Amino acid sequence: MTQMPGKGIAACLMLCALSGAAVAQLTTNVLPAETQLVATTTAALPVQQSFTIATPEDLVVTLTDLQLPAAMQSAGVVITQAGAIAGSAQLASPATTATVSLASASGNYTIYVFGVPSSTYNVGTFTACVAPKASPSSCIQDASLSGNITVQTSPQSSTVSTIDTTLNVTAQGAYTFKFSDLQFPAALAVQPSFALFQGATTIQAGITSGSVITLNPGTYTLLGIAQADPNVKAGLYSLSITDPTGASFLSVTEPVGQISAAAAFNNPAQQSLTLTVTDYAFPAALASASAILTLGGTVVGTASAAGGAVSVTAPFGTLNVWTYGSPGASVGTFSVDVSAGSTDLYTTAQGVGPSGTTYAYAYVVPITTAGAYQAIAGDLQFPAQLAGLGFAVAQGGKILQQSATASTLKFNAAAGNLVLLADAQAPTSGGATTYGLFDINVQAATGSTGLVFDKTQDVNSATGSLFNSQALVLTANASYDATLTDLKFPQSFASLGLVVSQGANVLGKIFGGGTFSFNGAPGTYQLTFVATPGTPTATATDPNPIALPFGLYANSVVYSPPTVTLTSNVSTAAAGTTIDLTWTSTNASSCAASGGNFTGSQQTSGTNVPIVLAATTTYSLSCTGTGGTVSQSVSVTATQGSSGGGGHSGGGSIDWTWLSVASGLLAARLRRGQRRTA
Repeated sequence: MTQMPGKGIAACLMLCALSGAAVAQLTTNVLPAETQLVATTTAALPVQQSFTIATPEDLVVTLTDLQLPAAMQSAGVVITQAGAIAGSAQLASPATTATVSLASASGNYTIYVFGVPSSTYNVGTFTACVAPKASPSSCIQDASLSGNITVQTSPQSSTVSTIDTTLNVTAQGAYTFKFSDLQFPAALAVQPSFALFQGATTIQAGITSGSVITLNPGTYTLLGIAQADPNVKAGLYSLSITDPTGASFLSVTEPVGQISAAAAFNNPAQQSLTLTVTDYAFPAALASASAILTLGGTVVGTASAAGGAVSVTAPFGTLNVWTYGSPGASVGTFSVDVSAGSTDLYTTAQGVGPSGTTYAYAYVVPITTAGAYQAIAGDLQFPAQLAGLGFAVAQGGKILQQSATASTLKFNAAAGNLVLLADAQAPTSGGATTYGLFDINVQAATGSTGLVFDKTQDVNSATGSLFNSQALVLTANASYDATLTDLKFPQSFASLGLVVSQGANVLGKIFGGGTFSFNGAPGTYQLTFVATPGTPTATATDPNPIALPFGLYANSVVYSPPTVTLTSNVSTAAAGTTIDLTWTSTNASSCAASGGNFTGSQQTSGTNVPIVLAATTTYSLSCTGTGGTVSQSVSVTATQGSSGGGGHSGGGSIDWTWLSVASGLLAARLRRGQRRTA
C-alpha cells in the first residue's frame, strides 16, 4: 500500500486570480508617492521647484549663498524623486557653495532650498544651479532657481517684508524707479529701500524714489525691503518703473508686515463700484476693519466698517483688494464686498485673532442655486479635542444662523456668495496650548449629499507644529491604503500624524508613520498632516547643531483589494476520509466556496473545517470586498486504500478492492448453501 503523508503537511497553493475590475484598480495608484517639505511658522519658508530630465545624464546641483544682504547662518538643498531623496547637501561655514551629484538623472524631480538667514535681516538670497556635470556652470534654465529665504515670524519679520522681482529688460536706455507709501492702514516705519542685481553683480544699491538707471537688455533681480509701523504691523506701498519712452514697465502694490495678501478679480468695464466692509461682531466686535482697492500701483478707493459703503469709479482691468482688521476685546470676523449695482463681483472674508487660545476664521462659499442648505462644523479630535468650536452662516452682510457649539445649521440661501464664520479654542495639555483640527462644510439640506464646500482647518498652528491639507478625489468604491513615511531629513520629526476625513467624518488616522486601510466611495476627501520638527542629534564633529525647523515626509494612497489564502492539511488522502481546510482573508466582506462538499457562503476566515474527500477534488474560495473579488484554490488527490496516515479514519483506510472480493466469496457460499437445502 502507498503510505499517505501525515497530518500537518500543507498542500501547495495556487496563485490568486483577481477579477478584471480589481486588476484595473491595482494598476492605478490614487495618489502616487510624493514628498512634502514643510516649515514651521517661525522658520524661513523653503523654496521649491519641480523639473524634468528627459534624457539620462550626470548632473551637478550647486547651491550658492549670494550673501545679500548678509550671509545666511545655514542653508541646504535637497532633491527628491518619487517619494525618496535623490541627493542633498548643506553649506559648511565659511563656504558659500555646496554641490550635489545626480548620476544618470532621468525623470521628474523636485528641488528644495531651505536655510536660516542672518538674524539681523531675517532674509538671505541664493541661487541653485542644475547643470551637466561636464559643464557645472551651464545652468539648465527650467531646472535651476534663485530667490529669497525669508523668516516668516520673528520680532523683525512681523513688521519687515521683502520683495524679489525679476525684470526682463528688452530695450536699452534710462529706466525711472518710483515708489510711495500708501499709508494703509498706517504709515510705514521705514520707507522702502531697493537694490538691483544682474546675476551676482550689483547694478545699483540704495535706490531712492525718482532714481534713473541706464540698463542694457538682459535679466535683472530687484530686491526691496520695508518696515511697517511696530504697533499696527501692516502697511502698503506702490512701486512703478517706466521705460525709456515713458511707458509703464512695472506697476505694483506691495504689502509690508502682517497685512493680508491681496485678492484679485476682473472688473469687466470702467464703471461705478460699491466697496463695502462688514464687521459681523462674531464672536466679538472688532476695533477696526478696512479695505483698499488698487489697480497695479494706483489706489482706486478705500472703505471701512465704521464708514459704511463707498462708491468708487474703477477702470477696466484686474483689481486688487487689500484688507486689514484689528481685534477688540476678543477675536472677530469681517468681510469685504465689491459690487456693480446688484451684481456681486467679488467677496472676501477674514478672521482676526488670535486672542489667548481663541482663533477666528472666515470662508467665502459661492452658491449657484438658491434654496435650502445646511452647514456642519465638527471637531475632528486630531490630534486632540478642541476646547470649544462655534460657527455662523452669513450672506449679504447679515448673519443667517449661528451656534456656539459644533452642530448643524439649516438655512435658506440666495444665489451668490455665502460667508462661513468660525471661532475655535485650541486644546490644552498640562497647562500648555496644543493644536487641533476641525471641519466645516456646506451641502444641500435635501436631495444630493454632495458637498458644496468642505474645509479642514488647523487651530493654533503657531505652536511650531506643521500643518498641511490636500484634497483626495476617489473614483471607485474600494478599500484603500494610506501610507505616511518620515524621510528623516534634515532630522526626524518629533511627532508626525495623518488623518483621512470627508466632511466631519474621520475614516482613519495614524501617528508616527505607517499604513492604515479605509473604505472609500467616489467623492472628495481630505488628507491632513500635522507634525512637529525634531531636534538634531549632537555629534563629535558637530556638538552644537543648529535646530532646523523643517521636515520632509512622503505620503501615498493606493488601492488595497481583498486577499485570501486557502490551505489543506494534506495534499493526498484516501477517498472517504476527512481532511481539514483552513483559510483567511483581508479587506473582504463575504466569501463563497466551491468544490466537492465545500460549497456555499463561508465566513471570511475558517480553521480546521472538516471536509469528506469523495474523489480527487479542487477546492476554491472567492472573497469579495470593496476593492474587488479575489479567488484561491487548492487540490487534494484521492487514493484507494491506506494502512494509515492522514484523515480522520482512526484505524486506517478501508481497502475497497479487498472488500469487493470478500463480498463475492460470501455471495457464492450462500448460493451453495441454498442448493444443499433444496
